[in-house]
Amino acid sequence: MSDTLQLSGELIQKVQDLLTEVDPKAQQPIVAVQYLSAITGFMVAQMPESVNERKEYLKQLSEFTESVFVDVESRKQTAPPPQDASGVWRPGEN
Repeated sequence: MSDTLQLSGELIQKVQDLLTEVDPKAQQPIVAVQYLSAITGFMVAQMPESVNERKEYLKQLSEFTESVFVDVESRKQTAPPPQDASGVWRPGEN
C-alpha cells in the first residue's frame, strides 16, 4: 500500500461530483460512501493476489478507514469554539 496519500477537500469533492454525475443521489454523503465501498470491494476482488491476501487487504483498508475517521473526528473536537463578535463596521474605518 502507499506510504502517503494526498487527501484533500478538493479531491473528495471532485470524487463526489463525479459520482453525482452518474447518480444524482450521490450528492448525499452516505450514498457516495456506499459507492466508494462498492468500488473498493470490486477493485480488491479483481486483484491477482490470493483470496486470503485480498481479505487481509480489506481488513487493513477497514482499519485504515477507521483511523482516518478517528483522526478527523479528533480534529473537530480540538478546534477552538467560535467566538462571539459584536460591533458595527463602516466602510473606510479600520
